[in-house]
Parts: sequence; structure tokens; C-alpha cells
Amino acid sequence: MASNDNYENRGTECAHFSRRMGQKLMFLMIGGGIGAALGLLFAPKSGSELRSDIAVMAERGYDETLAAADRLKETSIKYFEAAKETGSEVLDVVANGASALKTEVRRDVENIGAIVEDSARRAASTAKSMKIG
Repeated sequence: MASNDNYENRGTECAHFSRRMGQKLMFLMIGGGIGAALGLLFAPKSGSELRSDIAVMAERGYDETLAAADRLKETSIKYFEAAKETGSEVLDVVANGASALKTEVRRDVENIGAIVEDSARRAASTAKSMKIG
């Protein structure tokens, strides 16, 4: 039971981490956009300089977004692999448990069969002795 709780905790932690990472990325993008817009609006520059600055900032923002997406992708892959491994571990535990249960049931059936056979022999022996006597 404790191992099952551990697997559930891992899944919950993965979900919370992904949600927090997504929120942080979203706030980073919003904050960066607002900061860039305010900086451009209050900068005393000519139109061509302003357009050039906008292009540079847009390219920088694009590059940062790609880098953040790559980091998020790598983290997601790690969590997917961990979940996949955990699923395999759970499957192994279930398979081993089922195998042990099967062995135990087989042993119990054999014991019951032996008891029934013994009872049948005693009943036959008693019936035979009653006919003779």
C-alpha cells in the first residue's frame, strides 16, 4: 500500500510541477512583453531606431521562448520517462502478486482435494465394513 501511495505522490508532484512551470513561463512572457512595450513607448528614439529596437527585442524574446520551450520539453520528457518506469514497476508488482496468488490457490486446491479424497476413502471403508459386519 505504501508503494502505491508513493506512485500517486509522484504523479501529483509531476502535475503540480508542470502547472507551476507553465504558469511561470506565462508570467515571464507577459512581464517581458509589458516591460519591452513600456521601454519602447518611453524611449526618445526616431521611428527607424524604434523599429530596429523592436525587431531586436522580438528576436530576443523569440529566442528566449524557444529556450524555455526546450527546457520545458526536456523536463516533460524526464517526467514521462519516470511515469513510464513507475508504470512498469506497478505492472511488475501486480504480475508478481498475481503469480504468488495463483501458486497459493493451487496449493489450497490440492490440499482440499487431498482432504476430499481422504474423506471419500474413509467413507468407503466405513461403508464396506458396515456391509461386511
